[in-house]
Amino acid sequence: MPDATKIIITGRNISGFGGMETVFSTFSELLTGTDKKYQISFVFFNELNNVVDDTWLKNNSFIRLNSSLKNGKLKRISFAFQFSSIIKKTKPDYIIAFDSVGCYISRLALHLSLKKVPLFSWNHFSIPGSYKAKYLLMADKHLSISSGISQQLSDMGVSLSDIYTIYNPVHMQEKTITSDNKTSFLYLGRVMSGGQKNMNELFRALSGVNDNWILHIVGSGDDYEVATLKKLAHELKINKKIIWHGWQPNPWNYVENEIKNISAIILTSTYEGFPMVLCEANSYGIYIVSSDCPTGPSDIVLDHKNGELYPIGDCKKLSTILNRIACKETTPDPLIIKKSISKFYSTEYLHQISSIFK
Repeated sequence: MPDATKIIITGRNISGFGGMETVFSTFSELLTGTDKKYQISFVFFNELNNVVDDTWLKNNSFIRLNSSLKNGKLKRISFAFQFSSIIKKTKPDYIIAFDSVGCYISRLALHLSLKKVPLFSWNHFSIPGSYKAKYLLMADKHLSISSGISQQLSDMGVSLSDIYTIYNPVHMQEKTITSDNKTSFLYLGRVMSGGQKNMNELFRALSGVNDNWILHIVGSGDDYEVATLKKLAHELKINKKIIWHGWQPNPWNYVENEIKNISAIILTSTYEGFPMVLCEANSYGIYIVSSDCPTGPSDIVLDHKNGELYPIGDCKKLSTILNRIACKETTPDPLIIKKSISKFYSTEYLHQISSIFK
């Protein structure tokens, strides 16, 4: 019987509540569910001593490396020595680093171990301005979650033959979440007034939507961010049209069972990597309205078929799009929406990753 293909996925601690964790879980489930044997394990570098929730890992094997050193450079060297021992012991076929620091430590660990193992980067955010982006170039190959990130890697000098644009996987849903006579908008994600999520833009745009509508917010954020947005909603006189549902452990089940009907999901981000929430919404037949931010939305949205894009900062354009939905001028077909993201469904994703990690 052939030996299993061993893959180590590595990087700095992740919280346990985000989209990356969902992608990693699906990646592992899909590969280990094939006829070919795969062993997927995780190695985390506890660089910042932050609080994490490992529930998402389920039965996946993982190790968290620690260091008592205070100096950042020395701490990373310590992680590299520890990781090199793991590499020598487990003999992985591939190493995938999901952040720049992971690339740096992995490359150093490979030098120390004297092993030649293909190192892949798997960055999940737009690259320009990101922390130590140059470390990504220490990888041999690169998994890219959007065409925008692929272009950014190419602009850094990476050969196109070393970039695999795999996007992120979404499960096909049998259930459909439809709209009804009421206009119900949905925001699902981290609550931030400004910054990445830029929700103040959503509130300002909604203040220009005339017809009756409700905004459902499913997600949580810092108390200050929530308070800032509630104050803004009051100033814009839209506070009575917003329902705050808070964080939910299974948000789509919650939307389906508690909210029931959605007219469109809205994303006003200034940047993303590949916004999974948009694909997930489409998988339920929900129309998308998103900023045309780097990177990801333009890969997903097919104009007026499964959603619409607007330029970041253009509240007037966003209001116009939302008004058309509220006035029932935009009447998308949920079945067409579901079919529009066929290239992101798990079966296609598995075909791509299994052809890379043979």
